[in-house]
Amino acid sequence: MKSIMLLSLLKIKTTYGNFPETVKDITADSRETHEDAVFVAIKGHQTDGHAFIEDVIKRGCRFIISDRYVELASDIGLLVVKDPSKTAALFAEYIYDFPHESQTMIGVTGTNGKTTVSTMIHNLSMALGKKSAYLGTNGFMINEMHMVSQNTTPETTRLHKRIKEAHENDTEVFTMEVSSHGLKLGRTFGIDFDIAIFTNLTQDHLDFHNSMDEYGHIKGLLFSQLGQDVKKHKYVVLNNDDEWSKVYSDMTPFETISYGMDDSSDFYPTDIKGSLEGFNFMLNTPEGSFEVNSPFVGEYNIQNLMCAIISEWLQGYEIEHILSAVPEMKPVEGRLEVLDPTLPIDIIIDFAHTPDALRKVINTVKPFAKGKLICLIGMTGERDYSKGAEMGKIATLADYAVFTPDNPSNDDPEMLVKLLEDGAAHNNYVSYTDREEGIIHAVDIAEPGDTIILACKGREPYQIMENYVKVPHRDDLIALDAAYRKYRSDEYVDSDSKI
Repeated sequence: MKSIMLLSLLKIKTTYGNFPETVKDITADSRETHEDAVFVAIKGHQTDGHAFIEDVIKRGCRFIISDRYVELASDIGLLVVKDPSKTAALFAEYIYDFPHESQTMIGVTGTNGKTTVSTMIHNLSMALGKKSAYLGTNGFMINEMHMVSQNTTPETTRLHKRIKEAHENDTEVFTMEVSSHGLKLGRTFGIDFDIAIFTNLTQDHLDFHNSMDEYGHIKGLLFSQLGQDVKKHKYVVLNNDDEWSKVYSDMTPFETISYGMDDSSDFYPTDIKGSLEGFNFMLNTPEGSFEVNSPFVGEYNIQNLMCAIISEWLQGYEIEHILSAVPEMKPVEGRLEVLDPTLPIDIIIDFAHTPDALRKVINTVKPFAKGKLICLIGMTGERDYSKGAEMGKIATLADYAVFTPDNPSNDDPEMLVKLLEDGAAHNNYVSYTDREEGIIHAVDIAEPGDTIILACKGREPYQIMENYVKVPHRDDLIALDAAYRKYRSDEYVDSDSKI
């Protein structure tokens, strides 16, 4: 891509120095720069890209985007603009030749369920014979190929690069989680979504948003940014059980399809039967009623599965064909995931870290618990402290609760567990300032037939400690290590060696 072409896309700009004739790449990560790349200096939450300009120049970069003047050598081009992130998204689309246009782009937003819905769509797409990509909390996947991702919704240049990678692998559908952080920070600028899905809105991220009202309207950007060109075939899928769906429906001119738990929705279930092995139900649709044999547990996963089914239906598949693939779908890692069912105790990991999600997990598991129900939860550091007491109260819906920190960062672990203790509805709980010790305790006190829920982290592979250092940590491996030592000492796993 010629630099002069990129510069011509902007009406308001200031340029300094001399730009390279052509560029092939764009990035906000100084470590990824090279002589054919554009570097975007963005001031982030923890780091400022301007601090790395000298480094990128040493790597050969000769095209810098900034929101301010920086003194540079005359052979380096500096583009000063009002909004580097927005400019980066615009340039990325031209440099990578609009890779989203060859794929069905699906965006999933909401407080809870984004990862589950997006992963279900990815797995169902593959089960139906399509090449598929997924991007979100659980990483970046092209079909079965799995890579780590730093953020739920990556910084804009990395996001566009991921879409390009998927395009180069001939993917037909690209499903991504769209976080409120990503929407507010403009990370999805330039992405033309075909299907936008809303799961729910409950309290979370009030450390980042000023109020629930702001949080809700930021989520609505996904729907309002679908545009006004009704010649395009776009759809909005909304949770009819959440009052925000009416607001989001009013934000878009495109057709909305609703799902929910009663017959006021376009898609809804009846005759629900379930266990910890899966739920079966009748799916009622505009095209009739169909039996669904689902490997997923919980009524909220019925809603998540309906989203995935609807997304495939909107792409032209017959409902019966879609449902034939559902029993073959893989479980979603770290989401109501039962570890090693051969153990005499049930150990379940889940990412639930909001009051609503935690309540749903406990209410789902409780009817199937044969003995005591033990729930371990953590309080996240440097986040919304106001939900701490409510989380503690909900955790004590279980027979026994264990309170720990979760990614404490620079917060005092004792303060974090105290927030949870303040909401406890009974005294049958214990607190640990070290999460690993709490997990081991939960396994130690469990007896055959008991059920343990390890909430908040799922398969997240680290703890964020002081100075934001990421220390290796896996709830599942720590729990299995403790369980195998207790019940099958000759078969235990070394949690340190498996992270």
